[in-house]
Amino acid sequence: MRPSEEYRALTDAEWEEFLGPFERRKVELGVCGRAYGTPCQHEHACIRCPMLRPDPKQLGRLAEIIENLNTRLAEANDRGWLGEVEGLVASLAGAEQKLATMQQIASSVRYPIELSRRQGGP
Repeated sequence: MRPSEEYRALTDAEWEEFLGPFERRKVELGVCGRAYGTPCQHEHACIRCPMLRPDPKQLGRLAEIIENLNTRLAEANDRGWLGEVEGLVASLAGAEQKLATMQQIASSVRYPIELSRRQGGP
């Protein structure tokens, strides 16, 4: 029903322009869900941001981050850096929430099952 000239092949530049916003949503631990063209109100502190949809494939990376946060938190407590403690506690809570989300996503992924034919059967 649309004019045939609208069904032409896209140029590389047009395709890159189309993909750009989607590619820029990829971050260290997953994909940012904020609307295209909007600023990041969390200043790219994705570990604390509810708009991050974590990727279960990054579970190892998140485990490293949690370990690092725990180490930094222990040091901040030992040195009496109360402002640092507060920030690290918030980041650790965000990281643990992202870990739970990753585990939930991973457990809900359904993998296709390959059914093979028995010999002599249909």
